[in-house]
Amino acid sequence: MLDALESRFRSVVPNVDFCSLRFFEQREQMLSVRQDVPQPAWQSDDVGAMVTVIHKGGLGYAATSHLSAGGLRQAVDQAVQWAQRTAGRGVTDFSKVPMPHPVGEYASPEERPWERVPLEEKIELLRRECSRLKVAPQIVDWEAALWQRRIETLYLTNQGGRVHQRFSMMLPHLGATANDKAITQSRKLGGRGRCRQGGFEVLEQVGFFNEAPRIGEEAVQLLSAPNCPTGKMDLVLAPDQMILQIHESIGHPLEYDRILGDERNFAGTSFVTFDMFGKYRYGSDLLNITYDPSRPEELATYGYDDDGLAAKKEFLIKDGILMRGLGGVTSQARSGCPGVANSRACGWNPPGW
Repeated sequence: MLDALESRFRSVVPNVDFCSLRFFEQREQMLSVRQDVPQPAWQSDDVGAMVTVIHKGGLGYAATSHLSAGGLRQAVDQAVQWAQRTAGRGVTDFSKVPMPHPVGEYASPEERPWERVPLEEKIELLRRECSRLKVAPQIVDWEAALWQRRIETLYLTNQGGRVHQRFSMMLPHLGATANDKAITQSRKLGGRGRCRQGGFEVLEQVGFFNEAPRIGEEAVQLLSAPNCPTGKMDLVLAPDQMILQIHESIGHPLEYDRILGDERNFAGTSFVTFDMFGKYRYGSDLLNITYDPSRPEELATYGYDDDGLAAKKEFLIKDGILMRGLGGVTSQARSGCPGVANSRACGWNPPGW
C-alpha cells in the first residue's frame, strides 16, 4: 500500500519549490473491566494524508482521506492555491526555510505484539487486576484497562525524501476510588509515567501485575490522611506529577511559537525571550533537562518529526543555564536560534507545529 501511495504522490507532485506528503494511519483499541464487569471494547481506525506546498514564499496545505491518485491530486491543487494566496502576505517568507529531504526509518521495539495476545488472555488479566483493587469496603469504584495505539507514517518530499515510521504504544491503567461520608480520594497507576512504546511486555516493565493492591490501599489511606503541612522541606514527586511539573514550568515557556507570539490569542505567551538562550539561569546547577527522543522506551520517541527533521538528544537546560527552546525547522529559521525536531501533528488533518 505504501509503495502504491508513494507512486501516486510522485505522479502528482507540482512544479513548486517544496512539496511534501505525510501519510498517517492510527489504529487504537481499549479494553477495560470496571467494578469486576467487562466493559464494551472500544476500537478506532483513522487514515489520511496531509500535503504541504511552499512556493515563492507562500505556504499552503490540504488534507484528504481519499488516497487515490485523484484524491491526492485534488489535495495538491488546494495546497498550491493556498501557497499562491499567501505568497508575500505572511509574517514568514517560507522560501527562506531550509526544509529537509530526509531518508530513514524508525520502529518501536516490540517483543510481544498486542495482536498476537489472545483476547481471552487480555480480558482475564484485566478481570484479575481489577478484582485486586477492591481491598476494602471503602473502595466504591475500581477499574483496570489497557489502551493500545498503533501508528504508521510515511513522509515524502518532492526531492526524494522518504521516512517510514511505525509506533506501537501501550497505555495501561489501574484506578481505585475510596469514599467515607463526604471525603472521596482516588489513586491511579502513575498516569503517563507508566506508558511506553512496545508490546505486551510493557506491562511487566511498568509493574502492572504488582500495583493493584497498593493503589487500592493508598486510596483508602488518603481518606484519613492529614492535610499537607506548610513550610520549606524536601519533596519527592511521583512520575505523573514530575511530568506535569516539567511540562508546565519548562515545556510551555520554551515553546518558540509562544515566544514568537503565535500563541498569544490561544494559550498565552512566555516570559522567555530569545536573548536569554545561552546565559539565563533557569535553576540551580543541579537542573539538567534534555529533549531526548532517542530513548526507545519513551512514549514520545521517534526518528524524525513531521517536517522531516532528524530527532536527536539536545540539552534544553544544562547545569541550570537555558540552552535552547522547543521549535522545529520553521521556528528555528524565524528566530535564528537552535531548536529541536519537535514539529509534530496529532493526526493526518492538522499540520505539524
